[in-house]
Amino acid sequence: MIIDVVGAGSLGLLYGGKLQAAGECVRFWTRTSEQADQLKQKGFKITEKDGEVCIRPGETQAYPISKLTEYWNKIPGDWTLLTLKQTHIDDFIARIKKLEGQHTLKMACYQNGEGHLEKLKAALPSSLLCSAITTEGAKRSEDQVHRAGIGETRLGVSHILTATDIEKSDKQQIFTLAKRLQQAGFDCTVSNEIDKLIYRKLLINAVINPLTAIWRIPNGELLHKMERIRIMRQLYDEALTVYGAMGIQLEGDLWQQIKEVCQDTATNTSSMLADVLHKRTTEVESINGSMIRMAERLNVKVPTHEMLLHLIQGMQSEGVT
Repeated sequence: MIIDVVGAGSLGLLYGGKLQAAGECVRFWTRTSEQADQLKQKGFKITEKDGEVCIRPGETQAYPISKLTEYWNKIPGDWTLLTLKQTHIDDFIARIKKLEGQHTLKMACYQNGEGHLEKLKAALPSSLLCSAITTEGAKRSEDQVHRAGIGETRLGVSHILTATDIEKSDKQQIFTLAKRLQQAGFDCTVSNEIDKLIYRKLLINAVINPLTAIWRIPNGELLHKMERIRIMRQLYDEALTVYGAMGIQLEGDLWQQIKEVCQDTATNTSSMLADVLHKRTTEVESINGSMIRMAERLNVKVPTHEMLLHLIQGMQSEGVT
């Protein structure tokens, strides 16, 4: 099986590296030619609790994303793991839509927030798109990726993309991908309730990520002061109001789940904080912005989410672009 990994950040390298080590043919697609050359020339290493995976120099297939359609027209891939951030989705679509009608693409989409699935489906109506919700954590430093703990990966097709049951052959292909990920060492299963997982992850990210980015603290420190917990609770309550208006029902004590995520990832730097520290575009528009857009459609007020969106967008004067 040929698996294309679009977005060779920490998550893309974790999945792609372990799939390659398990015997799959993996092609990495990077933003620039320089990044692709570095991967090919230096390789990379994945460190885990129970060992490490080494992808040696010369063993990596890596190419700039600008070459994707050219390579695909010669040798199409079987599955694409779309691990780039939602902020880069529009650029990816502009490049990939040239393949529409020529090939049937199968993509597992790892993006946060909402809106990207509709964009992808509009540009690639004949493609099989499934959501990938994961609790895997990975940190990258130069040519090394550290797996911060074994998480769960769930694959499924959102109701946003289909009003009816998906074809049996499509479902089987998703199960095939899940099996390959299992063989590579991931706890991966197919879920019939992927939308609930999408909304659960959006809620958790919308509460944790922007506050860690504003206060420049790891996840666990959110629970160290009552003032921080109060703001977390405001974000949580506003999100639940939106979900209630939408008729979304999620199981369990979600507030307790958010606190447990903070505890379980206590030393982790959230992706939004990492983007702020490295002066990169954040996903606040995809995460809290998604919550705001849902609220606006229902005439619901989410002032705390709006405030954090504007505060983080205002950080651009410090170099975040």
